[in-house]
Amino acid sequence: MISDYYQYHWLFNQNITACRGIYSTFAEALQATPKGARAGYNQPEIHNHRSVAKLTTAWEPDEFNSQDYPVLVWLASAFANSSTIFDIGGNVGHAYYTYKKFLQYPNDLRWIVCDIPEVIKAGEQLARKADNPGLSFTVEFADAEGAEILLTCGTLQYIEPSLSEMLGQLKTKPRHILINRVPFYDGETFITLQNIGYAFCPYKIQNRSEFIASLTSLGYKLIDSWTWDRTCYIPFYPEHFVRKYYGFYLQLSD
Repeated sequence: MISDYYQYHWLFNQNITACRGIYSTFAEALQATPKGARAGYNQPEIHNHRSVAKLTTAWEPDEFNSQDYPVLVWLASAFANSSTIFDIGGNVGHAYYTYKKFLQYPNDLRWIVCDIPEVIKAGEQLARKADNPGLSFTVEFADAEGAEILLTCGTLQYIEPSLSEMLGQLKTKPRHILINRVPFYDGETFITLQNIGYAFCPYKIQNRSEFIASLTSLGYKLIDSWTWDRTCYIPFYPEHFVRKYYGFYLQLSD
């Protein structure tokens, strides 16, 4: 028992994406950060993490992830009546650069990437290396006002307010919502703590039915959903095991 406990804590500190503990709030999860470690996503070290570290003239967008295919299909459809995208957690503009290899962007495209300050700095630096029409960056969700498409891939689990709470701040809500690579399950929503390599972050696991209901209450209709074969395991809490990550496409009802 003691050896299992020791191994559990050791593996958590060493393994990226490992999770530990069940908490009610982000603040509570942050209090469980290992002593001496950095807490929270927005750290200077992020410049050495993922593609942010590849900001050179030879930088190329990641290869297209087949798990994003439904997003590509529905985004192409949304372009029929919409041209302004607000991309929550869009990093340095990954989706903008990758999807334009497959889609005909509208001539009046506005693609606004919203992310944390350290990532936005890197994204702006990258965007200046070439002509990237319509691409801009912000750290403020309020800049989503007037956007016709809301896109977010692999980010909602790192944001404490619910998406419905965030949308409630907008006078005019986006017509289209595209969500991908987010963990959901059938139990009560909870927060765990995730090792992201250079720091430890709160990580939210939401109840799928409640999440969809919160958006339908704002006038959205679920058009499509899909799953991604990824799991999230929190040691000693088998009842909180996550078997799938999800994607959704919703439209604002007329």
